Amino acid sequence: MSDQPTPAGAPPIVDRILSGSAPIALRSAAARGALPLPRATLARLYLHLQNDPDESIRTAAATSLGELTPELIIEVLDDPGCDGEVIRHFASRGARDETIAERIAFHANTGPDALAVLATEGTAGVLDLVLTNQKRLIGTPGLIDRLSVNPALRHDQRGRLLDLIDRFVNVEEEADGSVPGDPEMDTVSPEELARFLDVDVGELYASSEIIDGEEFAQSEELVVRSAYKKILMLNTAQKAILAMKGGKEERTILIRDTNKVVSLSVLKNRRLTEQEVESIAAMRNVSDEVLRQVGTNREWAKTYAIMANLVRNPRTPPAISTNFVGRLNPRDIKLIAGDRNVPEIIRKMAKRTIELREQKAAVSFRRK
Repeated sequence: MSDQPTPAGAPPIVDRILSGSAPIALRSAAARGALPLPRATLARLYLHLQNDPDESIRTAAATSLGELTPELIIEVLDDPGCDGEVIRHFASRGARDETIAERIAFHANTGPDALAVLATEGTAGVLDLVLTNQKRLIGTPGLIDRLSVNPALRHDQRGRLLDLIDRFVNVEEEADGSVPGDPEMDTVSPEELARFLDVDVGELYASSEIIDGEEFAQSEELVVRSAYKKILMLNTAQKAILAMKGGKEERTILIRDTNKVVSLSVLKNRRLTEQEVESIAAMRNVSDEVLRQVGTNREWAKTYAIMANLVRNPRTPPAISTNFVGRLNPRDIKLIAGDRNVPEIIRKMAKRTIELREQKAAVSFRRK
């Protein structure tokens, strides 16, 4: 077995077992829970011994671990010295048990992976606990995104998330709707924003320009021209912040940014309307990743117009559009079947859907 880190202040016997130097009799006793050690330490040894070279020890360790009742798990997690690996092991249980989740959410040794399990799999009550620990929430990359896509997230909890984002980016919305392009936006560094969005900081320094931007530069609407001019003065990190916070004009422009961090941030904007998403689904000058995100959003995918636009859009990844072909009405299906702009796989699927519907209708008619 590979060497394992020894918990600080652990007895020598624990060090020997984790390092692999303990004799089989000692490892066997540990696997059965027969050593006079704290419950949290025994749980750590159970996890470790599940990979022991001896099959009987592996079996005994797995049995001991599985026999831990909720009360004993709480005892384990109440130990300040409980190892992060043990906490991670019980995170899935915690996602369904608020009492266990509370210990995990606030334990000093809880790692990002355990919090990610709570955020991804947790019930609404568990999500409340994750939201309460705001310091960990902000400091754990990707945790807010995981919370936002959890179907158990309540409307009021989503509001709390958005408020937290507001405070983090430290950009106040202007009462008159003006573009926040002032020095306030420099309060968030690219490194901080990259950690917050769970992306590599290099992605924030990647190419960033607006596709077909001349359309905005020559717009007849002064507010659009003004917004575009100010956006050209921002760095990528500032654009990403503005995408999450800006008004309709900023969203319309930034969704077409070649930097996916910027364009995807538009989809996190709380003021994004269903009508805007419908328009985005039809755009052929946005990245396929934007269309993928729209198509995998459960709420947006329920809207027929959004679904139909995604299927008609040749830039939509086929893995997304194939999910919606069979849900289109007869008129739209026929249009798709004859549209050479969409991928061939989508046309063939549309034609097959028409054939199946006609066969089903013929059978139904004969039965009558």
